Amino acid sequence: MIKITLITILSIQVLILSFLLFIKKENRLTNSLLGFVLFFFGLTTINFSLFQGLLQEQLLKYIPYLRLELLYALGPSIYLYTLAVTNPEFKLRRKHLLLFLPTLLELIYYRTSFYRIGVNPLNFDSQNFWPFLFNVQQWIGVIYSTFFMCISVYLLFKYKKWLYNNYSYTKNVSLQWLQVPIVCFVVFWFVWFTIRLTDVLLFSGKYSSIYYYPMYIILSLIALWIGFKGYINSKTKAIGFNSVSKNQEKLGKNDVSEYKEIAKNLVDKMESEKYYLMQDLSLKILSEKTGVQKDFLSRVINQNFGINFHEFINRYRVKEFIKRIEMDKTREFTFLAHAYDSGFASKSSFNSVFKKQTKKTPKEYFSDLQTTNLVQK
Repeated sequence: MIKITLITILSIQVLILSFLLFIKKENRLTNSLLGFVLFFFGLTTINFSLFQGLLQEQLLKYIPYLRLELLYALGPSIYLYTLAVTNPEFKLRRKHLLLFLPTLLELIYYRTSFYRIGVNPLNFDSQNFWPFLFNVQQWIGVIYSTFFMCISVYLLFKYKKWLYNNYSYTKNVSLQWLQVPIVCFVVFWFVWFTIRLTDVLLFSGKYSSIYYYPMYIILSLIALWIGFKGYINSKTKAIGFNSVSKNQEKLGKNDVSEYKEIAKNLVDKMESEKYYLMQDLSLKILSEKTGVQKDFLSRVINQNFGINFHEFINRYRVKEFIKRIEMDKTREFTFLAHAYDSGFASKSSFNSVFKKQTKKTPKEYFSDLQTTNLVQK
């Protein structure tokens, strides 16, 4: 009973947080959709605990239709949340609600006597129609939600790629927090069904009592943590990439000489004006500074230098940092001070970018530099 009580308490807290997100005024759509995701997961976990509690007390016969799977709701809810996270222009329309039509049918099915007759583990028995029907709808539900979760992950990768093509410093615009619920729930979904299917197919489901409670406790804790973080970060807004992608598709192709000429002018401007020293430099700002249309400028950087905007700008910053520490013979300033003066906006982004480009930490690079200078002397 301790495990059931723990899952119930955690689930109730998740449901409360989902309600608080529903009534949040800031960033209303994204928060409401996150609340929607938490609501479905909270219902799933509390349903499990109540079902198991009544089963142990032999009271389930008095509430014969309590069981609730929500296999068809979890994937679409995460998908709609992902759309809101990655596109500020997203609006919830009637066509999106149609994604939950299978959920409604699932709820109706679970309230019928056909479900009670056919419920059994995940294996097919074509000799008996009702167990066969139960397993068919279970597998379709798994595939249905998995499909939408895969699309959600794809959208996140697409969004991340867009960020690196538009921003030199992504911490404040990466929406990393908003992506955490998507990644957590998708990972849990695949881990859960990997364990469940392995048990059913290889061991006829006899080990379910071992992993059911730990998995539901983990799911409850994940949902609760995400709910708290979601409420705290409820003012975080999406930046969006969908409209930008559409604009890029409308651009015509330009000849190679024009690309090379713009690339040359861009390098000259970067070296003379040192735009990279601006910590909040974005593709939009650089476009305004150079007078080159934003989407076209992105293509020039990608095709002529073979890198994205983020890496293009940070290469200049790393070179600037190296130049500064080479000139600072007396170590008058710290590495971090030089990093900030070179255009980096945080210690973590500086260390990450520097290690990626030089294969060394700043300390290792400076130590090697001192050794080289001593040898030359």
